[in-house]
Amino acid sequence: MAENEQRIIWLRQAKQGDSVAMAKLLVAYHSTIKARATEKMGRTLRARMEPDDVLQETYLQATRQMRQFEGKDPHTFLNWVLTILDNRILNATLAMHRQRRDISREVSQASGMAGSSCMNLLDQLYRASATPSQVVRRGEAVAVLSSCLAGLSDSHAKVLQLRFLDGNSVEEVALRMNISKPAVVALTGRALKALRKSIDCVGELTRID
Repeated sequence: MAENEQRIIWLRQAKQGDSVAMAKLLVAYHSTIKARATEKMGRTLRARMEPDDVLQETYLQATRQMRQFEGKDPHTFLNWVLTILDNRILNATLAMHRQRRDISREVSQASGMAGSSCMNLLDQLYRASATPSQVVRRGEAVAVLSSCLAGLSDSHAKVLQLRFLDGNSVEEVALRMNISKPAVVALTGRALKALRKSIDCVGELTRID
């Protein structure tokens, strides 16, 4: 099947709520989207946050708003995602100038660090069978995880976000979600299982060559 024809199929499936198809679309365009992020982010903003931080927010928003996308071809989809990205970068730049925070303090306190936190989450998913680099290319980790996370139930996505992407302890997650620590552990286990199942469905595209 021709590459564009495959992407048209993924686009149709993604518009129907298929998070795996959405992940495949984002992975297919990841290099283009990341190049845009690197180009559009100024040096000062890049000192405050990594391009992957903006990409994670962009992919999450795109996945959650996919049913609102009215385009019918992959090129229109890419431009739509790039528009979301540009708006994210603009908002981050405006916030940086408005807040006038100390950049070195921001870097140490940033909750994003999407690249490293995504790899930490992949470690949890595949620690018993493979290293993250054997499952997905590092460059695709943010695209795959963000889209698959957005496809999970609210409770599953929230516990994984709080626990692994934001780096909270079990105790802190329990307080944030107003549940017991054993409930956090059990919910985390179910959420990891659901996320791995979703990522494995994308695996055929993201396996190391």
